[in-house]
Amino acid sequence: MKSLLLLIAVFTLGTTCFARDEHFMFTTSDSVQLYVRLAGQGKPCLFVHGGPGSTSYYFEVTDAARLIEQKMQMIYYDQRGCGRSTSPKNKDYSLARMEKDMEELRRYLGYKQWAVIGHSFGGILITSYAHEYPSSVNALFVVHGTLNIQYSMTSHLDNGLKILGIKDQGPYRDTSIALNERVWKVHDSLTKSGLWYKLMFRNAYEKTYNDTLTNVLGPLNRDYANEVWGIADYWKDFTPMTKDIKCPVLIMTGMKDYAIGPDHYKSFQFPKATIVHYIGGHAPFQEEPQWFAEKIIAFIPKIK
Repeated sequence: MKSLLLLIAVFTLGTTCFARDEHFMFTTSDSVQLYVRLAGQGKPCLFVHGGPGSTSYYFEVTDAARLIEQKMQMIYYDQRGCGRSTSPKNKDYSLARMEKDMEELRRYLGYKQWAVIGHSFGGILITSYAHEYPSSVNALFVVHGTLNIQYSMTSHLDNGLKILGIKDQGPYRDTSIALNERVWKVHDSLTKSGLWYKLMFRNAYEKTYNDTLTNVLGPLNRDYANEVWGIADYWKDFTPMTKDIKCPVLIMTGMKDYAIGPDHYKSFQFPKATIVHYIGGHAPFQEEPQWFAEKIIAFIPKIK
């Protein structure tokens, strides 16, 4: 009897601790090596980072992620040309190729469907992916996500100029100059003034904390970040396609998130949307991890 109880105890311990935590490099059909990490247990959920051109690390190491992993099998990956992943030799950073990477990874992992979280610029990627591969996605989490990069970049410009108190805005309103170039000029001025944090964070400390999370990795691949601005795919308005996405969608929006635009969510037309308002900036999973995790976990029962 003691041997049987011991065997049961060992088996129970093994199943309780089976929450996966492994990382590997996944090879896409065009030979790009994507960094992938699996962590947690439960229904599968892919995290699609923002940037554009950042890394999933800024989310996966937070307390919020660890709490969510107790209820969901999280899949973190760095997009091609980003972070810990390699770059395509042919510079294929098209939206269709980014979607195909996600779909190839899903098939490789053997998931019939998965939920997908998209943060910031990741909102564009996951919305287009769910529209293109509807049978692969059983839920979307649009976390402070943009679906119109021009709208969100204009929010950077407008609010950056307001923060700086610039009255002569003529050079910044010159449409003969690319919008992103005008935004970079505002960013430079905000950085020199020590005010850049006001676009995305509640205070300067939280901006420093965010930077610390990724700086610990050392030099990261920035190819996608450099290339994406010249790719027409990403500059269109993706909000019209939201009306065709039938799965449950959790929209989380920041009331002081000027990187996306506090009112951007109002243009979304997801038929099965739940909207959660965060009284703060762009990264609630860093600023209020317990609150953030509770909102994500509360939505899990809606996932079929």
